[in-house]
Amino acid sequence: MLDGTSICHPGADRTSWRLHVGYDLATAQIDQLELTDIHGAENLQRLTYTPGDIVLADRYYARPRDLRPVIDAGADFIVRTGWNSLRLLQTNGEPFDLFAALAAQQEQEGEVQVRIHEGVTAATPLVLRLVVRRKDPQQVEAEQTRLLKAASKRGKQPDPRSLEAAKYILLLTSLPATTFAPADILALYRFRWQIELAFKRFKSLAGLDNLPAKKPELAQAWLYARLIVAIIAEQIAGQVPDSPPSGYGNPTGQPPIGKSFALASHEDSPDHHLRRHPRATAVAGRL
Repeated sequence: MLDGTSICHPGADRTSWRLHVGYDLATAQIDQLELTDIHGAENLQRLTYTPGDIVLADRYYARPRDLRPVIDAGADFIVRTGWNSLRLLQTNGEPFDLFAALAAQQEQEGEVQVRIHEGVTAATPLVLRLVVRRKDPQQVEAEQTRLLKAASKRGKQPDPRSLEAAKYILLLTSLPATTFAPADILALYRFRWQIELAFKRFKSLAGLDNLPAKKPELAQAWLYARLIVAIIAEQIAGQVPDSPPSGYGNPTGQPPIGKSFALASHEDSPDHHLRRHPRATAVAGRL
C-alpha cells in the first residue's frame, strides 16, 4: 500500500515536508519511505515493485503516466479513481460515457473494461477493469453532504456529476478477471485503511508532529534521525513470535527475519527516477 502524509514545521499553516510511505500488508510493517519537500508529488513511482506485487493506492495516484510502469515491473494495482481523474475510453478507442455505464449497472457490484488515454501513442493500449460498487444510502448521504459543505465554503455550487459519482466506489485494476472477481477487488481495497493506522502509529513512535526545526537542513536531519529510530522499533516489534490467539504459530520456534528497509533520497528533480536509492540504508536486515 502506498500513501503520503504531511509534516509541518512550527507555525506553518501548510505542509512543509511530505512523507511517502510503502506499507507491506503481508508483514504489517512499513518497508519503504521517501521524504520530500512540499513539491514532492504523490505518485505510484515512489515505490519499488517486484513481480507478483499488488499495489493499493487512493485516487490521488490514478494518473496515466504512473499506471503502466507498475505493469512493466511485473506488478498489478488496485487504484481508486474519480469521475474526472482520468480520461476513459472504450476498448476500441471511442469515447466512454461513464455516467451512462453507471446508470446501466443493475447489480450493486459490477465491472466494465476501459482504455486509459495516456496522451501518447503506445504500442499496446492500456486496457483495465473498472470495478464499480454502489454505496449504501448512508455513505452516499455523508459524501454528498461533504461535497455540499466544501462547495459552500468556496461560495460555489457543487458539480452535479460529483454528486452523482458520490453514489459509487470506482476502482481501476490490472488484475485478471479470471482470478479476481469484482468482490475480491473490493475486498482487497478495503485493507487500505491499515496504512492510516500505520501512519498514526509511526508518527507516535517518531514524534513527527513535533518538528522543532524550520531550517531545511536541520529539519531534514531531525526527521531522518527520528524515522530511523521508528523503523528499528517497528522491526523489533514485528519480530515477536506468533502465538495463539494472535496468529498462526511459527513451527521453527524462531522469530521471523526482518526485512531490509529502503530509505529514499529526498531529491525530487525531473530526472530523478524514484526507484530504490543506490544508497538505500539497510536499517534492519536481520535483528
